[in-house]
Amino acid sequence: MSAAVLAEPTLLMTMTDIAELAGVQRPVVSNWRRRPVGFPGPAGGDERQPLFDPRQVADWLLATGRIDREQAEQELSLFMLTGLAAQYEGPDVIAAVTALICLRYRAGENDPLAGGAADPVAAACTLAMNFDPNDLVLLTEIQSIPPTAGWLVRLVDELVEASWNCREAFEQVMAARHKFGAGALSAVAVTPALARLVAELSGATERARRGGQVIVADPVAGPGDLLAAVVHLLGPDSEPKIAAAEAGQVLARLTRRRLLVHGVQDADMDIYVGIELPDQPGDPDVIVTQIPYQPGEARDVAAAIDRLDDMAVRLSPGRFGVVLGPAAVLAGELMGLPVEEGHRADLLKGDMVEAIIRLPGGLVPFRPGYELALWVLTQARDSRWRGRVLLADVSDRELTYDVISDLVEDVVTWRREGYVPGAHRRAYGVQVAVSDLVGPSSRGRALVVSQRPSSPRERETAANRRVTAVTQCGVDLDRIGATATADRRHVSAETLAAADVHPATETVGALIRSKRLVPRPGTRITASHITPSGHHVVLGTEEVLGIRRPGQRRVDREVFARNHPSARLTEPGDILVTTIPRPGVIVDTHGYAIAEFPVRILRIPEAEAEQFTPRVLAALLFADGSGIRAAGAVRAGRALEDHRVLMLPPAQVRRLDQLLAEVAARRDLAQRELDVLDELQTAAIGGLTDGTLTLTSDEPNGQDE
Repeated sequence: MSAAVLAEPTLLMTMTDIAELAGVQRPVVSNWRRRPVGFPGPAGGDERQPLFDPRQVADWLLATGRIDREQAEQELSLFMLTGLAAQYEGPDVIAAVTALICLRYRAGENDPLAGGAADPVAAACTLAMNFDPNDLVLLTEIQSIPPTAGWLVRLVDELVEASWNCREAFEQVMAARHKFGAGALSAVAVTPALARLVAELSGATERARRGGQVIVADPVAGPGDLLAAVVHLLGPDSEPKIAAAEAGQVLARLTRRRLLVHGVQDADMDIYVGIELPDQPGDPDVIVTQIPYQPGEARDVAAAIDRLDDMAVRLSPGRFGVVLGPAAVLAGELMGLPVEEGHRADLLKGDMVEAIIRLPGGLVPFRPGYELALWVLTQARDSRWRGRVLLADVSDRELTYDVISDLVEDVVTWRREGYVPGAHRRAYGVQVAVSDLVGPSSRGRALVVSQRPSSPRERETAANRRVTAVTQCGVDLDRIGATATADRRHVSAETLAAADVHPATETVGALIRSKRLVPRPGTRITASHITPSGHHVVLGTEEVLGIRRPGQRRVDREVFARNHPSARLTEPGDILVTTIPRPGVIVDTHGYAIAEFPVRILRIPEAEAEQFTPRVLAALLFADGSGIRAAGAVRAGRALEDHRVLMLPPAQVRRLDQLLAEVAARRDLAQRELDVLDELQTAAIGGLTDGTLTLTSDEPNGQDE
């Protein structure tokens, strides 16, 4: 980087940047601009792409209570730093920024940069020479910062202050690495959830509890995602030794800086630039690593399995390794690859594999289609649990905190020292005999199980529950059948007769303008605020279109009031309407619900009770089939305001409302019967599938035909 290149940039925010800073959807920012609430005017750009001063935006968000000061300062500092990537080469920026954070950490309370040095770059270079004279960590990166870039030093200092400490600041930069344009660095990143799962499965905390310093190794360290997760898990009271290898010098230096900021001492860190682990620290207690990515069509299956073998032979009894790799190799079928399948089988038969877990997709953000699995390795030759392996498959669910906790408990309580395997109910893991996986009849098969077998007690409970459900379904069906004739009340279809009339219509927009209908907007609800339980039912497009039953999504009363002080709930009889992705309408008979944007509310004023009832208005909207979006069109053919509504005389409105009520009552009765039949079928098929139910004969002699 030359001095001319690193002149301080003037960075402006797009409306998308503002939405990300405030944690809202992009259209919300457009609404803020249209309202007279003091939103700052553009500082650049044009009408199509206005640009805004970041500090003015942050000040407005703070003043209006949309973000807190800590969030504003941290996000603003990150935005200013990542904005460099638009003008400069991303990896160079990350190298400089992480080196400055590491330098700030090494200087501690005596950091002259924090006090505002007259020449920040010169002060940084002097500090770097003192702390890293052999240039193993940060000297080159600091010396590459041009003398005119003192603003960069100050900006990094602001990020550290906003993040409270250097470790958090460093991890903020690593989490935002994709925004720096650092493709090579992003390509090897794993999600924090996956790194945490690996760290907790690694046995590092178990080894630390026994006393002594834990040696943690990674032969393919990359930017240190897995190593940093283990160090963070161990905490400041159990500082480990690190032995790692990384083929790229830039990544190796980055990993050193990252681990230093996490509290690992220089003397306890040996990161070798190459592809072989250093021998100096000794035999590892813990290995965490991932098999380097290769595209499926060029994947060397044998080399991937050899890496598993290399990790396994490094582990002495009581030590553990966790290896991430392609699910196709670690857990998939190896049909047509007899040599590779044989090598994988040998590892399993050698009692070196504790658990195999198939993971959900999306855990390598740079390659969302790349599917992963992991092996937990350890020596079990002398264990009474040898000859068995734990299999788990969570590929169909998100790697949430609860899923991680359940997986870790499954593995660590299965056969590790100090636990009684049978005393713990496993959520996902299934104990399988290795001979069932690699025997002659199973050659090349996938290393997964379809479902976890239940314990005898669980099967008895499930059977009793299903028998109760089936019995209740039978009672309900008998009751519905016995009262069906009486409950199926007359539907007055005879009130409809032939006619040749031209009924009057009016547009929804005209009815709104004349205040014969009152519109209300929907509320934008943050997804994280919606839960299965809560005081207010959420009615969005899925509920209005009949895709989801109302009541499955709710928001807590206090959460709604705190985050949406100006929003209003529905009232009984409100009509909820959407035109996205297709026209739909329902009547909210209960009220006190939340209409979720883009759903809108149409409310009938009391003065219009003779012209419309909720049932009638809901039935007449879109009744002519208008509003359907043509194939390939982005929007529906008409806006809601352009739809025409039939204007019936009051007497016909009353008759139509009665007819619609009768139709609804018959539909509800039919739906109740359908619901019971569905429940009966589900219970029967589920019970037969898992063996908790069987079919008995109704023949007098008790024999099946």
